[in-house]
Amino acid sequence: MADVKSIGILETNGFTPLITGADAALKAANVDLVEWRQVGSSMVSFVIEGEVAAVRSAIEAARSAAQSAGEVMADMVIPRPVDELQTTFNK
Repeated sequence: MADVKSIGILETNGFTPLITGADAALKAANVDLVEWRQVGSSMVSFVIEGEVAAVRSAIEAARSAAQSAGEVMADMVIPRPVDELQTTFNK
């Protein structure tokens, strides 16, 4: 993630709100979808990356859209993540 300025994560209860949120995030700002994961049981999450302001905007849009389709468990924006985080993603 040498040139990645920020990562954002959205975690939902169920796949439908996750897809709804991911769709909204990618339409709202210039960000890239890094991956999605099944966290456990019915909890799933996605990770996006891009400029800090774009990721913040995308995660806000994702949370709002996902809440209309189901339950949002958590969201987070990490500005300037350490390079070692790159090894945790399934690119």
